[in-house]
Amino acid sequence: MSQLKVEFQESAAHFTFPDGIGVSLGGGGQAVVATGVDLKNSLCMTAHDVAELSGVMGDINDPAVYEKVADILNQTTGIDAVACDLHPDLHATRLAFQLSERMDVPLIQVQHHHAHIAAVMAEFEIEGAALGLALDGYGYGTDASAWGGECLYVHGDSFERVGCLKPVAMPGGDAASREPWRMAVAWLNDEELSGRLFSEFPVKVIQSLCDSENRSKTTSSAGRLFDAASAIVLGKTTAAFEGEAAIALEKAAAGAKDADLFSYQLEQTGGELQLDCSEVIFQLADAVLNDDTGAGLSQAELSASFHKTVAAGFADLAIRSAAEKGVKNIVLAGGCFLNVLLNEQVTQHLESAGLKVFCSQKLPCGDGAIALGQAWVALQKLQKIQKLNGGHI
Repeated sequence: MSQLKVEFQESAAHFTFPDGIGVSLGGGGQAVVATGVDLKNSLCMTAHDVAELSGVMGDINDPAVYEKVADILNQTTGIDAVACDLHPDLHATRLAFQLSERMDVPLIQVQHHHAHIAAVMAEFEIEGAALGLALDGYGYGTDASAWGGECLYVHGDSFERVGCLKPVAMPGGDAASREPWRMAVAWLNDEELSGRLFSEFPVKVIQSLCDSENRSKTTSSAGRLFDAASAIVLGKTTAAFEGEAAIALEKAAAGAKDADLFSYQLEQTGGELQLDCSEVIFQLADAVLNDDTGAGLSQAELSASFHKTVAAGFADLAIRSAAEKGVKNIVLAGGCFLNVLLNEQVTQHLESAGLKVFCSQKLPCGDGAIALGQAWVALQKLQKIQKLNGGHI
């Protein structure tokens, strides 16, 4: 059994995590436990005006990590609510359901990217509304598709998806995150070009998956867009770990002396502003396939141009959305912003437009801070319920 004892009492909150991060909530609040997500699991516990986020405990699919997390939650008493992710198949979600049932308290599910943005809002005590760019590899969307390139208007416990990266097929589902060439095929949507780039792979089969709506998921993931670019420019057709292809692309871009801006499109689709990077990917493929003399753009220059264009595109998406919503505070969240080049370029665009940019400083940039965001959203919801019910939850 874990030696960590977790209790909430009326007079004070007694909880501590080794290597935990304390965050002031700027006011009173109920006792909430948030269970985070699976891959980089952390827990968050709140009471009164304090939230404490545990260090990243690891992948909860590992039996040892699962046992540690379950043990902590089994010791938890005296809480008002439990918060978790929307994804129904996560171990972290199932554990939250069990704790909610055991304690007979409300369960509050929070969309992944809403939680990403909320974590930064909690860190900087941002009040009122903010616009957030949440860029990562995957998060379960409200439409059950794979989100990951999101522009959200966040106001407390609610959010509106005002923009996103244009969704494309994710052929083979999770296999596409392990084999970046699949995402290149999806973004190119051109069997002849893809066949020339990836002749050693079953391009025809993957293109067929992309063409069949019933056989392939879709994704708006920025992480998968970086995978596609890495597969084309660097030949990174497989990935041994999360973010490997994107990390290689950032490293390659650091060696560039100059970078051209490729073309991208912003299109209003179904009430959302979508960033279409199809032309970016096509231009990368064209540069690689037609450089017969070796006098064209280098891998470093192509990688840098990709970063420059994607940063400009997402910044443009946020600037237009911020103007429409009348907000000045912009939050950058999600694992893609560990990419220093992307982070700096997006920030520069936004600040040049007169916007105030917030990005995690003491919190993990990726999923390690999701639990704090879940807890923060849950507290906003509980406070709203209290007001409606005359002080009762």
